[in-house]
Amino acid sequence: MPTDPTSESRTSPHIFFLGPFRFESEMDIPELRNSSGSGERTVAIRLGGVPLAIQAAALYGEICQITSTEYLLNIPGTARYYVRNGNEVRLDIEPSAPIANISTYLLGSVFGVLCHQNGMLPLHASAIECGGVVSAFLGDSGAGKSTLAACLQRRGHRVVSDDICLLQSDSGAMRVIPVAGWLKLWNESLQHLGETPVEQNRVFSTDDKFRLFLPDPGSTRSQLARVIFLARDPNAQAQPALQPLPLVDAIAGLMDMTYVGYVPALAGQQSTIFELCARVFQHAHAWRLTVPWGLDRMDSVLDLLERDIFNTIAQ
Repeated sequence: MPTDPTSESRTSPHIFFLGPFRFESEMDIPELRNSSGSGERTVAIRLGGVPLAIQAAALYGEICQITSTEYLLNIPGTARYYVRNGNEVRLDIEPSAPIANISTYLLGSVFGVLCHQNGMLPLHASAIECGGVVSAFLGDSGAGKSTLAACLQRRGHRVVSDDICLLQSDSGAMRVIPVAGWLKLWNESLQHLGETPVEQNRVFSTDDKFRLFLPDPGSTRSQLARVIFLARDPNAQAQPALQPLPLVDAIAGLMDMTYVGYVPALAGQQSTIFELCARVFQHAHAWRLTVPWGLDRMDSVLDLLERDIFNTIAQ
C-alpha cells in the first residue's frame, strides 16, 4: 500500500490551487495553471503506487472500490486513480491516454471524492452570486447548468462554481466555497455566447465540449440562499415556470444531486449527507425551474429568474 504522503521526501514540481485545496503534484495539470483557491488543505498528487484492490471495499460496478477513507477508480484506456484520507491522490496513467481525459476524471470524480473525504458537501450544480448570496442550479449532465450560469454571467452575475458546487458548514449556515476556474460548455452554447471553441480547451477527447476559462472568482464564501432544480420541457414554445418545492422534496432532490453520491452511500455515510442537505434548507429556499428546450428561449428564462428570484430579498 502507498505510504503516508507526509512522510515522503520526494519533491513535487507543480503547485496548483483549486477551491479549498493546494495540490502538490508530480504531474502537470494544464487546466489548473492559472487557477486560484484558498489552499488551506494540502493534497499530494503522485504518479504510480496505485493498489490493485482496497481491502473490505464496497464495489460500484466494475470500475470503483470504496471505503470511508479510500477510493479506487479504474478507467480503461485512461488511468487508475487512488484517493486516500482526503490528502493523497495516486495515478497510474496509460501511456497513450490524452491529457484532457486524465484531467477530466481528476478534476471531476477524484475532486468530488476529496471533498467527501474532507467532510464537505459537493453538489452537481453550477452557481452564481447575486445580492450577496448564492443561487445554485442543480441537474444531471446536459440539464443546462453551465449554459445558464454563462448567460447569467453575461448579465453581470458572478459565477462561483460550475458543475461542482462545494458547500461547507459555517456557524450553522451552508456557505459556498468558490470553485469556478472555468465553465464547461457544448459548442452550441459557445456559439450562442459568441465564443469560439479552442481545441486545447476541449474537455474530453471525444466530446464537443470545451472549457471557457473565467476570471478569478475570489475567496468570499457566501451563504447558499436559493436552490433551483432544473427540468426540461420538450415543448420549445412553452413558457419557463418556477414552482416552490416542499422541504421533503427539496432534501431528497439535494441528496440525489450530491456529486459522486455513490461514494458516501457505499461508505455508509448517508446519514451525514442527509444532515448536511437538511441543514441547507435552514437558510435556503428551493424551486423547480422548468425551461423550454432551445437556446433561443434563454432570455425568457433569465428574465424570469431576475424578476422572481434575484430581485427578491432572501429570507
